[in-house]
Order: sequence, then structure tokens, then C-alpha cells
Amino acid sequence: MAGYANNSSRTHSDVSRYSSTGKVDGYSVGLYGTWYANNADKTGIYVDTWALYNWFNNQVQGEQLHMEDYKSDGVTASIESGYSFKVGESERTSYWLQPKAQVIWMGVSANDYTETNGTRVKDDTNNNLMTRLGLRAYANGHSQIDDGKDREFQPFVEVNWIHNTENYTVIMNDVKNSQVGAKDIGELKLGIEGKLSNNVSTWANVAQQWGTDSYTDTQGMFGVKYSF
Repeated sequence: MAGYANNSSRTHSDVSRYSSTGKVDGYSVGLYGTWYANNADKTGIYVDTWALYNWFNNQVQGEQLHMEDYKSDGVTASIESGYSFKVGESERTSYWLQPKAQVIWMGVSANDYTETNGTRVKDDTNNNLMTRLGLRAYANGHSQIDDGKDREFQPFVEVNWIHNTENYTVIMNDVKNSQVGAKDIGELKLGIEGKLSNNVSTWANVAQQWGTDSYTDTQGMFGVKYSF
């Protein structure tokens, strides 16, 4: 598989009162596979895996500072397993619960970089291993106008506990700066996934995360996948 991603972000520190903006765009290539114990209706145990090599172009700008550009690359990989069981059904919609667990290897690192003002920046994060334990509740179905068609939609709500083995860390002119509060995170996610045809699927979601030391993060995502 191959993909392209684009991300914009804004950060703010309650300690220094400084803010910054960032942008990332990049692409990836890799492999994926999914196994279902019951492939006909996707009930029971499933296992999902993927591995990617990623290349990113990054931009960041602090308050009253020049925009800085740097590159990063590396391997990310995941294995996820869960159990899907049906809790109800209506004429065109089924209702499900899905407890699941995921382990993600995050091996992307940034190249050493010297900023316009002369500050030397080094990525000092050591290959983070993220684990995610959660529960998803979702409905799977279609409207009356889609009877006999391939279209299906899956709105969902999901709660997760996320653990990171490493803090994201940079060294700037030999001074180490680490992000705190993100080792253990609670997450609430709302979204929808859609199958538009046998070849095209799409998804969108919004997630809110809470950690320690007043850490919060709000994320939104939209994607489209075409299968050959």
C-alpha cells in the first residue's frame, strides 16, 4: 500500500506562554493484512497488521521566529487484535461492541538541523512503543436508498487508554527539552467510516486526549482509500 498525509498543528505552553504552529506532509509505502475468524460477517476475533516506511517534510514556526523546514523518516508498524460481537439488529442496521488492543512501533526520527538563528536541533526521542487499549461501540448499516448497493456506513464512539514508552525529546544547543504529560493518555473519539463501493472507502473522526501535567490534544482526521 502507499499513502499521502498532511497535518497542521498548533501548540501552546502554559509555562512559557509561547505558542507555535507546525505543518507536516509526507508519503509512505508498506504492507498490510487483516485476518477474521469469521470473514462472512466479521464477528469474533480479528487481527490487523501493517508496516510502513515514511518520509516527511516538516515546518515549524515559533512566536516572532522564522519558519524552519526539516525532514524526517523511518519505520512505523502496528499489530492490533480485538473481538467484535453483535448486541442488536434492526432492518438495515446492526449494533456492535468491540474491545481491542494495539501495539505501534514509532521509529520515525528527524534529521539534525541548524535553525536560521544558529540553534542546533537534534531529535533525541528513542523509538517510541505506543500501546492502546480500548472499546469501540458502533452501528453498521445503510439507508433505504442504498438497498441492493455496496454502500455501508459505520458511525462509532470509542474510548482508549494510550501508553507511550518514550517522551518526545529534542536537544537544542545541548539543552534537552521533553514533552511531559503524554506518557499515559485517556482518549475519546467520535467518527464515521464509510464503504462507498467495493473499491472506495472513507473515514473521518475527531479525538480529544487528556494526560497529566495539563496535557491535552485535539485531533481531526479525514481519509480516503482506494483498493485495486
